Amino acid sequence: MFGRYMTGLGGEGLKLDKGTERALIAGTEKPPEAIVEEPEIDMEKHVSQINAAKSDKERLNIIMNPPLTGKTTQRTVKAYGPGIPASGPVSNPYNKGSSQRATQTLGRYNAEVTPETVRVTDTYDMVNEFEDPDLVSGKFQPGKALKNLIATFDHSQTFDPKTNTLTNLKEKYGDDSQGYNTQKTAQDASPTHSKATQLARSLMYLLPVKPKGYDVDYTIQR
Repeated sequence: MFGRYMTGLGGEGLKLDKGTERALIAGTEKPPEAIVEEPEIDMEKHVSQINAAKSDKERLNIIMNPPLTGKTTQRTVKAYGPGIPASGPVSNPYNKGSSQRATQTLGRYNAEVTPETVRVTDTYDMVNEFEDPDLVSGKFQPGKALKNLIATFDHSQTFDPKTNTLTNLKEKYGDDSQGYNTQKTAQDASPTHSKATQLARSLMYLLPVKPKGYDVDYTIQR
């Protein structure tokens, strides 16, 4: 999809692999819910009984066995079991642990779920509150591309594209090889900053192209 974005091909004739389709369906899953009936406590009577108790033992017994009104109220609770695909915006797949196949394909998207299909709609682009606006500016920026590549492969370095600053972590915090190994592991698993996505960003800094976002309307058979 990134290639279609950079070349202007757009969403026409788009076909995703089965693994990505499964990841996009999984991204729509919401925890199962159950409705439980709870007896309604007569709070006025309960407080009165607690205040009138003549001993701690009697007071504890009243607290543990409150008077009821005879009515019930319904409450929705999270249930145990696998997630259930549901229609609506998939607005935060990054923090909910979605597969990289989903986060690195569409990121946030909308889903329309039926028993037979999942219709995915989105506008594919690299314009959001987290991305560097220079990525889509069409400017040739070899400096940013190089710094981004250095930080991608040298985990003692970090690059802030907003300030165009490359920071040597060893010089700033001292030698911590275990910490940099942890950073490498985190990068490999990152939904937004794996090596593949960082290489793509470096490429965008090098290409004098203003990519145009395109609409995605894709239906997956369940």
